[in-house]
Amino acid sequence: MENTIIRRMTVDDAETVTDVLIDTWKTAYRGIVRDDVLDHQDREMLIGRRKKQYKDYIVAEVNGRVVGYCWYVNDNSFSKELSDIDCEIVAIYVLPEMARQGVGRKMFSYAVDDLRKQNREKMVIWCLKENYSGRTFYEKMGGKISGEHKTHIGNEDYDEVGFLFRISGE
Repeated sequence: MENTIIRRMTVDDAETVTDVLIDTWKTAYRGIVRDDVLDHQDREMLIGRRKKQYKDYIVAEVNGRVVGYCWYVNDNSFSKELSDIDCEIVAIYVLPEMARQGVGRKMFSYAVDDLRKQNREKMVIWCLKENYSGRTFYEKMGGKISGEHKTHIGNEDYDEVGFLFRISGE
């Protein structure tokens, strides 16, 4: 999308980013994650988290409206089982009505460029194994499945696959 702006999140974006999360989870994970978990997310708690973590996020804005966000870290704090990676995209979400318009690709590219500037070389993104739409996106972006693990959502464990990306200038 031509008029997409990728920028650092501010604390004032916390509510909007939380709404993006809730909307995208209901669409992307319906049929994968239990409906009661998707339909009863604690918005206020999620807003509180976003307010604490906002410096680690970027947002995608189209015509002044936040339509997506990406959370990434320049370390291996979430993927100890993959000791050779040094950074991770923890989450990347785009509102369902904005999907397949290049917004996710722009956020992905922004995050990778920023991580390269920080001399990072190998990145991972975890995706629910049954989230075929997400998996297709990560494959198109050049990721290769490098492992599997369990993640806990609600009161259940779900399988995730990890996509490895070489982001160094090689």
